[in-house]
Amino acid sequence: MERAKKNISTWLFLYGLAFAFFQVVPALISGMWRSPITQGDALDFLTPLAVVPILLGVYTRIKVQLPGKGTAPFSRVASGICLVVGVIEYVDGHGIHLPSNSLSRLLEEGTSVFRAAYLYDEVISHYIWDGGVILISAGLILLAARLKPGYLTKREGFWLAAGAALYGFTFFANGIEGQTVLMTFPAAAVGFGVSVYLFLREVRTGSANPVLAFYGLGYLVSVVLFATWGIVHSGFPEFSALGWIS
Repeated sequence: MERAKKNISTWLFLYGLAFAFFQVVPALISGMWRSPITQGDALDFLTPLAVVPILLGVYTRIKVQLPGKGTAPFSRVASGICLVVGVIEYVDGHGIHLPSNSLSRLLEEGTSVFRAAYLYDEVISHYIWDGGVILISAGLILLAARLKPGYLTKREGFWLAAGAALYGFTFFANGIEGQTVLMTFPAAAVGFGVSVYLFLREVRTGSANPVLAFYGLGYLVSVVLFATWGIVHSGFPEFSALGWIS
């Protein structure tokens, strides 16, 4: 039990790191692996295989610290539904995006086949994918709201802050490049508000919840970045539209 308590912060950092690495790095690698598959596509194959097991590690370390089954049945059921549906959407959205994105690069723009691939690549997959990420966060917040873990050490706080910053930046980047800002910006604001409210409520009782701290900080980073981007650019243009990535 004590070891699991100490490991939650570390696993949250690993989740933030894996989420950021596998969402951002494949898009920055353009070299060819084996035609017609790029190096970025080859790395992207590993995304769910890397992220989902780490997410499972976070879940199990929260689960072993929860009080008995007789408490908060609604949050227990709701968190389970959010997590199951969220993981399915995360894997499904990624599975739609990867081949659609790879194929659209090989097609001539303006054709019906290109338009179909573009629809699945740039619209459908991103909303399913980011929707899964949002549901996963909702599930973990609901699940962890019942924790009474005690105060965080400086080391735990460092890992949490690092992981949250990576998560928050990546959530923002996904929303901008995937053009899901209408969903992800409000979700970040709600996630920040709920996480901070629950965290501060528990602080008054002598607990500092690592999961609530992770999402509170992470979504704060996202909200600030979304707001700044929207103000600076008078809208939410994609990074690729600005020539930042290809």
